[in-house]
Amino acid sequence: MKNPADIYSQGVINEELLKQLVQNEKMAELGRISAGVVHELNAPLSVISSAAQMILRETEVPEFVREMVARIGTEAQRLSHLARGLLSFSGRESAPVEVDINLTTRFVLEFISYEAARRAVTVETTLDFRLPVLLMDGNQLKQILLNIIMNALQAMEAGGGRLLVETAPRGQGEIGISISDTGPGIDPEALQQIFQPYFTTKKAGEGTGLGLFVTRTLVEKLGGRIEVNSTVGVGTTFTVVLAVDEAGEEA
Repeated sequence: MKNPADIYSQGVINEELLKQLVQNEKMAELGRISAGVVHELNAPLSVISSAAQMILRETEVPEFVREMVARIGTEAQRLSHLARGLLSFSGRESAPVEVDINLTTRFVLEFISYEAARRAVTVETTLDFRLPVLLMDGNQLKQILLNIIMNALQAMEAGGGRLLVETAPRGQGEIGISISDTGPGIDPEALQQIFQPYFTTKKAGEGTGLGLFVTRTLVEKLGGRIEVNSTVGVGTTFTVVLAVDEAGEEA
């Protein structure tokens, strides 16, 4: 990789790249620190959850106390699940493993459930559980889905939208994961540029313009492709198409 100082000296465009490199380094350091924090959180959360279960086994606990303790136990389990999700997403690139597309999709949707609820977005799924497993880097697929779904949620920032995630066969030897939103849509001119690095339709300071560029690069690295259809005033659908012949059982 080039020295950031050399990149900076090459011009204004690369000044933006330098800023992104600095931000990436900061986020990488934050990720390393967060991993330790998450491990520290898991211990007390496990104690809280276990204590709640023990109290609920008692027969003489008043009903209103039982309801409060049950809520405490539920919230502790939710936070523990979120913590495990953070650790999963923070993992480095791994060797290819058998990946269940539906389970991975559900995992990502659970991970962003708070963001969807905050925007009052209804999340719906239509998952085909007959799909075969695929041999791939599961963390890369999680990142792909996370990028697209977060973009969809941000497009519905006004709230009250609908997010539909579908998995299904796509012709001979392919499967598709489609993410549809009821946001404002993307105008045809912008649609031709959304995968270009540094292009963004977001307000200044709300995006780097690299999200979809990185997403497409990861999809192509997995041997797939990404398709997009959008209608202004109706919504947008991104579809990740992957080859079934990557599945361990098909090799």
